[in-house]
Amino acid sequence: MDDRALAVQARAGDVEAYRQLVLRYQTVAFRAAYLIIHDASEAEDVAQEAFIKAFDALSAFPEGAPFQPWLLRIVTNEARNRVRGRG
Repeated sequence: MDDRALAVQARAGDVEAYRQLVLRYQTVAFRAAYLIIHDASEAEDVAQEAFIKAFDALSAFPEGAPFQPWLLRIVTNEARNRVRGRG
């Protein structure tokens, strides 16, 4: 099943569809966070937090839009916020 169909199903409350998206993008989310954070453990935390935020924001996900860029925007914003929070 493609990302758009999974995102639509997840938006409708299908947790399994969202789990499939997480499995599909967990590595790329981690890598994106790591490029900003430069710490593997913290990058894992950032990626996990980004997936939670993305799930909470699914109602704002534009139907028909590609999922990966939307998710990676959330990941990079979360990573940048984490870096800013370091001081």
